[in-house]
Amino acid sequence: MSHHTSPKSVSSPVANPRQWLEEACALFEAGDRTRSIELFQKAASEGNPQAQVNLANIYDNGDGIARDFDKARYWYKRAVRNGMPEAAYNLGVSYMARGDKRWAIHWLKVALAMGDIDAAELLHRTMSEHHG
Repeated sequence: MSHHTSPKSVSSPVANPRQWLEEACALFEAGDRTRSIELFQKAASEGNPQAQVNLANIYDNGDGIARDFDKARYWYKRAVRNGMPEAAYNLGVSYMARGDKRWAIHWLKVALAMGDIDAAELLHRTMSEHHG
C-alpha cells in the first residue's frame, strides 16, 4: 500500500476513520474537494457514521462531485443504521425535494423516532400537505 506524505497528512503512522474524517473536514473547508471526498469515502467505508452523513450530503448536493441520489441514499441509509438521525432527516428532505412525499414522510418519521426534533415540524407540514 502506498503512502502519501504531505504537510496536511495525519502524523500518526496508522490513520483511523476518525482521523480521516477530521482531515477530510479540514480539507473540505479549505476548498480541496477532491482530496476531502477521497478521505470521506475512506472513513465512510470503514464505518464512520459522520463521514457517511457528510459523504451522502456531498453526493446529494453535488458539492465537488457529480450529483448522485443513489449514492447519497446508500450512504444516508448506512449512517441511519449507524445511529445518525440527521441522515434520516436529510434523506427525508431529499425525497421531498424529488417530490416523493411518501418516502419523505417515512424517513422523517424515522428521524423523529431517532430523536431528531427538527423532523417533527417538517413531518407535520409534509403530512398536512400530503393529506390536505
